[in-house]
Amino acid sequence: MVSTPIQVIEAELLEEGAFCFDLSRFCTLLHCAESEAVQLVHYGVIHPEGSGPQHWRFRSLDLYRARLSRRLARDLEIDLAGAALAVDLLERLRH
Repeated sequence: MVSTPIQVIEAELLEEGAFCFDLSRFCTLLHCAESEAVQLVHYGVIHPEGSGPQHWRFRSLDLYRARLSRRLARDLEIDLAGAALAVDLLERLRH
């Protein structure tokens, strides 16, 4: 008898607009170093709540924007500033 491997998928239901991730969890979900997350904040890609990196809280929208900007930077071979601009323009088109 051949056994089929079971894939376990873990998901977390997030309330839209709620601040729910600290910097460490955000970086884990984004698969990036904290320094890259700080750059994303610096370029205005994401907008955490809080006075500094140790107090930042991120929303699910921040995670979406960060993933999108990283993908654009990689696929289009542009820097984070260009990716931030592209994300803003895409959001304007969407609304």
